[in-house]
This record gives sequence, C-alpha cells and structure tokens, in this order.
Amino acid sequence: MLKRFKKKLETQAIASLIIVPMVFFVIAFLALACYLSLRETLSPPLSALVTAAAGIVVIAIVQVLARFSYRRSTLRRPPPQSPEPEQEFEKLLLEHADPVLAKWIGDNPDKAAITTLLLGVAAGYSEAVRRALLDMYMRYSEAEIQRRNASEGD
Repeated sequence: MLKRFKKKLETQAIASLIIVPMVFFVIAFLALACYLSLRETLSPPLSALVTAAAGIVVIAIVQVLARFSYRRSTLRRPPPQSPEPEQEFEKLLLEHADPVLAKWIGDNPDKAAITTLLLGVAAGYSEAVRRALLDMYMRYSEAEIQRRNASEGD
C-alpha cells in the first residue's frame, strides 16, 4: 500500500511539474492575445487595463467556485465508516503487547517515549545493541507463542 501511495505521489509530482508551467504560459498567451485584440479598438493603456481587470475577475470567480465546492463536499461527505489505518495498526499492536508493558507505557508516556528514542538511537548506531534487542525480541516471541498455545489448550 505504501509503495502504491509513493508511486501515485511521484506521478502527481511529475505531472504537476509539467502542467503548472504550461498553464502559466497558456494564461500568459491568452492575456497577450486579449491585449492585442483590444488594442485595435482601445488605446494601449486602456486595453492593458481591461485585460488586467478581466484577469482579476477570472481569479475572483475561480476563488468563489473553489470555496463553494469545498463547502459542499465537506457537508455532503458522510463520516468514514471504516477505521483509520493508524487505528487498525494501534489495535494490532495492543493485541500483541505485553499487558504489564502496555500498562507501564500508559502510566508513563513520557518515560516510554524517551526510552524508545534512546533504544532506537542505540540500535541505529551499534550492532551489538541491535543483536541484543533482536535476541530479546526472539525470546519474548517464543515465550508468548508458548503461552498462547498453553492458554488455547486449556
């Protein structure tokens, strides 16, 4: 899912890099054409003023339409029925968390955050800490599997 999101974001970024300058040049060409066509009937300063005023009116209309469409879409959109991916991930983590550790984290969120940060930095810089954490995790997961199998057998 993350790769698909990344690919979509990259595609949109490349398209935007091509489309935005093209839109700018098309609008500039349109304004120049409007100015040149008005110059035949009006004086040059007046035709520039009319062209600029027309541009301002177009910008104002686009702004008004954007605001109305945004309000309508937020009013009509029903609330999401499915839980957010973050909530599903948190639920999965809570199901697999050690109850004693989960209680300690709930009671001491600041200490838990600092401990997690320090362990992450240590694991990022030290191969020995990484191996020790992996070994602890493997032992814990084996013990947890045995505990769950024992509780299912009862």
